[in-house]
Amino acid sequence: MSVEVAKRGYTSPLRAQRAAETRRRVIEAAAAGFAERGFVGTTLASIAARAGVSVDSVVSVGSKAYLLLEAFRTRYAGTGDWESLLDASTAQEILAMTDRDEGLEAMIAFLADGHARSADLWTALRATAQFEPVVAEGLAELVRLKGESFEVTTRWMLDLGILEPVDEADVWALTVQINLVSAAETYTTLVRDYGYTDEQYRAWLRRTLPVVRP
Repeated sequence: MSVEVAKRGYTSPLRAQRAAETRRRVIEAAAAGFAERGFVGTTLASIAARAGVSVDSVVSVGSKAYLLLEAFRTRYAGTGDWESLLDASTAQEILAMTDRDEGLEAMIAFLADGHARSADLWTALRATAQFEPVVAEGLAELVRLKGESFEVTTRWMLDLGILEPVDEADVWALTVQINLVSAAETYTTLVRDYGYTDEQYRAWLRRTLPVVRP
């Protein structure tokens, strides 16, 4: 009598760990390359060399367009592959805060730190979207998600009394205003063009955001 034994799939924890580390190195190498040289000036071979892996390993992580999008997502939020910025643990921690001043400072820190890591990649995304359809589609989705997350953030700021109360009909206009003030493009203008330091940028945000003044 024979006994048939069903074969089970097996994933080696060590192999999974190595794959995750390779992915991390590839994404970080791609981020550095795109930030320095843009999309056209960054090749898969240069990403592989910077990451210390083969070109095949880079390709296994994703296409060049995917790597640009994922590099931005990872650097901005500290983690990649998110469908909504609100899924990021840091964002959830901020939105759970109930102290007005603590919440405002946490939000300013989140914006400043995120832009410091990713503003150059956002510029690369904007430029690449003009000729690369996959990036254009990904950027459009990021802009949509950004609008959704900023509306949630605006309502949270209203609830905490950080912002002056407005009518429901004016919430979206207020969201757009906050989005514009805290945009990566604004950060780039102040820091890259006018030489603002990190602390000067944060102070500028405190002065310019439409918050309730003491």
